[in-house]
Amino acid sequence: MAVITISRQFGAGGRTLGERLAKRLGYQYINEDMIREVAKKVGVSAKQVRAFEKDGGSRLTKFLDTIVSRAFIDRLVSDKHGFIDEKSYVPVVKALIQEIYEQGNAVIIGRGSQYILEGYDNTLHVLLVGDLEHRIRFMIEKYKLTEANAKRVIKRADQIRSCFLNLFSDESSHDDPLSYDLVLNINRVSMDQAEESVVSLIS
Repeated sequence: MAVITISRQFGAGGRTLGERLAKRLGYQYINEDMIREVAKKVGVSAKQVRAFEKDGGSRLTKFLDTIVSRAFIDRLVSDKHGFIDEKSYVPVVKALIQEIYEQGNAVIIGRGSQYILEGYDNTLHVLLVGDLEHRIRFMIEKYKLTEANAKRVIKRADQIRSCFLNLFSDESSHDDPLSYDLVLNINRVSMDQAEESVVSLIS
C-alpha cells in the first residue's frame, strides 16, 4: 500500500500524471474529492473551498487583520455566513490527508501533501517542474489557450502556489529537490517516461 503525492509547477502536467498513475495502479485519485470533503467538514460550499485554494489563502482576512480587531472579523464571518480561512482549512486538510494515508493506495494532487506526509513510510513525493516555454506549450495544447493567456495564467498561478504552500511549510523554496523523492523535468522527460519512473519506484 503506497501513497503518491504530486506537487507541480503550474503547467507541468501534474494532474495529467496523477490521473494516469491512478488509472494504471488502481489507486484513488485525490483532487476534487478533497474539495468536497473539506467543504463538508468546515461547513461551507465546495465553491468557497475552491475559491480559497485558487486565491492562495485568505488574503482578505489577512488584510482586515491589519485594520480591525480579530473579534470583529470573527463576528463578521461567523458560521452562518459560511466562511473558510487558513485556521479552519489547514487542520481539516491535514486530517483528511492523514486518513487517506491510513487507507493507502492513493495519488494526492497538491494541497501541501508532500509536507503533511513528510517522513511517512510507503510514500513517494513527486515534483514536476519545467521551464516557462514548455509549460506554456503544455497549457496551449491541453487547454487551448493563446500563448499570451497561458503565460499570464502560469505567472499568476506560480505566485498563488507559493502563498498556498506557505500555509503548510516555511521552506524558502517549495521546489527544493531535497523535499521530494523524485523530481521530473518535463523539458527532458515525456509523460510516458514520467509515468514509468514513478511506477518503477513503487513496484
